[in-house]
Amino acid sequence: METISDGGYLVVYNVLSLGIASMLFTTIFLFIAKDRVLPKYRMAIMVSATVTGIAAYHYFRMFDNFIEVFGPEAVEGATFNVGYRYVDWFLTVPLLLVETVAVLALAAAVQRSLLVRLIPAAALMIALGYPGDARLDLLYEGDASLWGLFSTIPFLYILYVLFVELGKSLERQSAPVQRRLKELRLLLLATWGVYPIAFIFNMGAVESETGFIAREVGYSVADILAKCLFGLMIFSIARMKSAEDDAEFAKVENREHA
Repeated sequence: METISDGGYLVVYNVLSLGIASMLFTTIFLFIAKDRVLPKYRMAIMVSATVTGIAAYHYFRMFDNFIEVFGPEAVEGATFNVGYRYVDWFLTVPLLLVETVAVLALAAAVQRSLLVRLIPAAALMIALGYPGDARLDLLYEGDASLWGLFSTIPFLYILYVLFVELGKSLERQSAPVQRRLKELRLLLLATWGVYPIAFIFNMGAVESETGFIAREVGYSVADILAKCLFGLMIFSIARMKSAEDDAEFAKVENREHA
């Protein structure tokens, strides 16, 4: 697709701008607020901030690339690089799973067991989705649906680990933390579900403005929820667990908010 309507341009322009603001200021907040939880939960907060920080950088790159391709002074021959998103996801999706496990403060052996399964599966999911979305027929002369199917296999495995294997660890958490963690998993499921929908919208629609806009809006909204809102929920869980672990900490925090 070489051109885009004025209305379509504004929609994508604004949603990418929203992505930059959301990622950047969530990163700043998390870095500043990390001391409001006990030390053993700070790693989860720092990983959350790293996720949104990486995403903010890539949203700046996507924003500039979009203007270069479709803006008023578009560069002739420039192409929109969906690879920026996939590099971002290749780094941030495994880290999202790391922060989910880290905030539970599980035994080291349990954490290691979960992460050695989740991280490779997440990397494989992203790597398999990229050729279809970017239309790279390097290994297979076919449509994007095959790559989408390949990418779905590790996605389903990740869901199994999160909802079945990780679910076993929730029994040792307090009732309020259990509720928040269940909400966290549902948020992950709901937001990750947007990605294949946006992928499908764009399949077979390389020259379609509607497919392009649906993909970029869908991916951006899902990113904001899956990274910013997810990170803030991780912070909330860390605060709850800090208060449960240390009564004096909870007393000091409550007094400061009084």
